[in-house]
Amino acid sequence: MLPFLVLVLTLLSSVSSSVSSSVNNDFHALVTLKQGFEFTSPVLDSWDSLKPSSFCSWVGIKCHRGRVISLELSNMSLGGSVSPVVSSLDMLTELSLDGNNFTGEIRISNLSSLRILRISNNVFSGRLDWDYSSLENLEVLDVYNNNFTSPLPFEISSLKNLKYLDLGGNFFFGKIPRSYGSLLRLEYLCLAGNDLHGKIPNELGYLTNLKEIYLGYYNEFEGGIPKVFGNLVNLVHMDLSSCGLDGPIPPQLGNLKSLDTLFLHINALSGQIPKELGNLTNLVNLDLSANVLSGEIPYEFIHLQKLKLLNLFMNKLHGSIPDFVADYSNLEVLGLWRNNFTGLIPQNLGQNRRLKEVDLSTNKLTGRIPPDLCASNQLTILILLHNFLFGSIPEDLGTCSTLVRVRLGDNYLNGSIPKGFIYLPQLNLVELQNNYLSGTLCDDGNFTTSPSKMEQLNLSNNQISGSLPTSLSNFSNLQILQLDGNKFTGSIPSSFGEFQHLSKLDLKLNSFSSQIPPEIGNCFHLTYLDLSQNNLSGSIPPQISNIRILNYLNLSRNHLSETIPKSIGSMKSLTTADFSFNDLSATFKAWSFKKSGSHSWKMTAFQKLDFTVLDVVECIKDGNVIGRGGAGIVYHGKMPNGVDIAVKKLVGIGANSHDYGFKAEICTLGNIRHRNIVKLLAFCTNKDTNLLVYEYMRNGSLGEALHGKKSGILGWHLRYKVAVEAAKGLCYLHHDCSPLIVHRDVKSNNILLNSSYEAHVADFGLAKYLMDGDASQSMSAIAGSYGYIAPEYAYTMRVDEKSDVYSFGVVLLELITGRRPVGDFGDGVDIVQWAKITTNFHKEKANQIFDKKLSNVPREEAEHLFFVSMLCIQDNSIQRPTMREVVQMLSEFSRHIPGYPALASSVVCQKPENEEVCINVQQESLISV
Repeated sequence: MLPFLVLVLTLLSSVSSSVSSSVNNDFHALVTLKQGFEFTSPVLDSWDSLKPSSFCSWVGIKCHRGRVISLELSNMSLGGSVSPVVSSLDMLTELSLDGNNFTGEIRISNLSSLRILRISNNVFSGRLDWDYSSLENLEVLDVYNNNFTSPLPFEISSLKNLKYLDLGGNFFFGKIPRSYGSLLRLEYLCLAGNDLHGKIPNELGYLTNLKEIYLGYYNEFEGGIPKVFGNLVNLVHMDLSSCGLDGPIPPQLGNLKSLDTLFLHINALSGQIPKELGNLTNLVNLDLSANVLSGEIPYEFIHLQKLKLLNLFMNKLHGSIPDFVADYSNLEVLGLWRNNFTGLIPQNLGQNRRLKEVDLSTNKLTGRIPPDLCASNQLTILILLHNFLFGSIPEDLGTCSTLVRVRLGDNYLNGSIPKGFIYLPQLNLVELQNNYLSGTLCDDGNFTTSPSKMEQLNLSNNQISGSLPTSLSNFSNLQILQLDGNKFTGSIPSSFGEFQHLSKLDLKLNSFSSQIPPEIGNCFHLTYLDLSQNNLSGSIPPQISNIRILNYLNLSRNHLSETIPKSIGSMKSLTTADFSFNDLSATFKAWSFKKSGSHSWKMTAFQKLDFTVLDVVECIKDGNVIGRGGAGIVYHGKMPNGVDIAVKKLVGIGANSHDYGFKAEICTLGNIRHRNIVKLLAFCTNKDTNLLVYEYMRNGSLGEALHGKKSGILGWHLRYKVAVEAAKGLCYLHHDCSPLIVHRDVKSNNILLNSSYEAHVADFGLAKYLMDGDASQSMSAIAGSYGYIAPEYAYTMRVDEKSDVYSFGVVLLELITGRRPVGDFGDGVDIVQWAKITTNFHKEKANQIFDKKLSNVPREEAEHLFFVSMLCIQDNSIQRPTMREVVQMLSEFSRHIPGYPALASSVVCQKPENEEVCINVQQESLISV
């Protein structure tokens, strides 16, 4: 008996020792993990390495019998790396590290009990070549939104218990492994947002337990939608958008009776819409937009009574809009624009009382606007422009208090504008141009107690008459006012001077009389002012010269008299001025600069300099001008020590702008150091003038190199090199500066090239200060240059780093095509629209837009650059990559560029031939200043 007891006690002691050892290993593993973490908050204060016995009570830890079974550290603002020691926590059933900032590689193995692994929304990189055979119980694998780069691991198909697989938002490339079709328990599959290609494997049709599938966004598949997807009868959500699919929509998708969301937009799908989709009676969201679909809306869609969203825009559909669409009782969003629909708009549209957004623009619709569109009083967006609609604007819209954007331009509408319509409290954009509207603009007596949010009002080219109502003066947020081409009379209200955000004022072709109100000079944000072809008289108010950033001024064909104020003649920002057909005469220098005494100048240097402020000021001469733009005038200067510099005299930033915010911003910019960013050397200021001193870029701007006299200089390899370098500069501004810096005016003319053609980003961080007044008030006043502006700006009047990404995408298209952003493609078409239409988003068709001046273009590399540009110029800013992702994608194909022979330097602009411009008011002419 005694030997038996000894054996039992020995075994118990061994087990106890083993358990104790495992517990001790768990503790040391957690301590090691913490050592690799980076964090600033006290979130892990409970992880006290001096208290090994209490680790089961630490934040994020769950234990069972003293062993760690769950490590849940989601969304804790942690950074750093995850040590491979995590795999020694061999009893883990859940590992959740999602929503942090972990970087580097992560190695997972030998966790046979693990069921849930979530590491999404981090910055992990490398490959996912884990030992999947030791993860046989895994049910959830979520690595969404990281930087993993490799082919999709085919070994994942060994995880037969997997129910949730999300590999989206990474840089996986290659084809989808056919073996993924063996994951028969899978309920959720996301491979979207990678760089996958090839055909979608038919084997995915075996995954009959799938409820959600996401394969689109950035992927570029060949062929069409597999017919076998009709077997996925449990699907609730299918998203195959924006992934290059072509061919017809399989009618077999009509078998998916549980489907509530079907997204197939932004592909090249063709043929008719299958009538079988009418069987999807549980469908809530249907988006087939931006394809090449033809035919009519199937009658069988009458059964889709649960629809909230119906988007069929940007196709080739025709026929009439079926009346049953207006009977959808839950419909909130209806987008049918840019098709060939004809006939009437269903007259009961809106009576379902849930309608929020309607866009039927750019069709061939006729008849009247339905009278009850706002019966729900929830309508926010109404866009019917570019049709053949007639009749009056429904009176009901005059009381639709929820309206935000209304675009009814380019129709045949008549009658008067409903009373109260333009004063609705939420409206920020109204376009009624190019119609036959008449009557007067009514005053609104209640308006003063309910300020408007109106930012853009366009009533041009109608027949509206009478004087302007005093209520307009309360449009305190107005940025664009276009009333040209009407029959307005009376005087221009002096209250217009209170429009502190106004950037464009167009009143031409009316019958305004009396004098130009001097208060117009208080509109400091104006860049465009056209008062031509009216009956204005008296003198030109000199206060107009207070508008420091005015580019376009047209006062022609009035009855103005006396002399043109000299102060207007010295406006540096003016590029076009027309005073013809008046009773004026004047001759003045187009450019002048009065140097101040040395005692009034102060220079702030951002590095050691071997020149003085007087040396800088001496550069400010007409003969040294090398560029002019909205930001200012650029002069080339050579310092006494032989160093070349570029001096920018800022326009619109003068004595009233010497506040702490502006100076602090300049100091921030001066401390930025990056190889691909133009270095700010110094800041010079006196009472009236601000000068920025930059390093000199001998080869001028990318825009000049692509579109100027030396447009043949840049070969393909050099263009790709410039793309990578410029992307790195913007990436630094967005991701390595704190707070991040939004450029706001990314364009080829703001990418400069040094003597070795290395790209440098210029003019960053200045746009919001190019006007007098508080910076916060002008954040959206300047949002880039024509042709580069992101589409969301038209709706939000706001810009962010994704706006920069869009503009950079336009620059990439310039590099690929050699074309300017606008002007080469016909009226109303820019380079983005042209590229999309020509290639239909297929990178295999990118050769159709390549610059004909280029030879020996590496096709794969060029197609990749085109692919990246298409990602950047997506309409939805959320879907655009970050600049960090752009750099990573471009760097995949970057290569060593052989040295180029020395080339003659090119400057941005040559010195004007005539330093003096004479205004001849007796001849019909457009004077460029």
